[in-house]
Amino acid sequence: MACPFFVPRAPLSGFSDIYGGTCAAQAGATIHDGLLENCCNNGYARSECPRAAQSESDAYRFMIKAHTNGVVEVAWSSERNHHPVAVGVVSVCADAAAQTPLEQQARVYAAAFLQQSGLDALPLLR
Repeated sequence: MACPFFVPRAPLSGFSDIYGGTCAAQAGATIHDGLLENCCNNGYARSECPRAAQSESDAYRFMIKAHTNGVVEVAWSSERNHHPVAVGVVSVCADAAAQTPLEQQARVYAAAFLQQSGLDALPLLR
């Protein structure tokens, strides 16, 4: 993942790692396919997207830290110019709703991890 403003919803048809979603920087903004695939999903879009240029960071990156008792701990870093500017951990479970783009991206990342591990990811995507 992705641009710090990107709120992913579900994989695009025909793709396993490209997500459709919305932009938290401008509610209701239309995101054309090229921008969605190349910028929203990958980050580093400052030169191509005026909304991304407003962010203090260029992208979020994620790594699974632990998976215990239905809770997936996702370590994250916020990058600017390929250097971390902030780091943290977010716990993802079916009962907790995502409130921010970071939390939603971590939720989608955790769901992909569960699916690739042969586990039920559906509760995280509701």
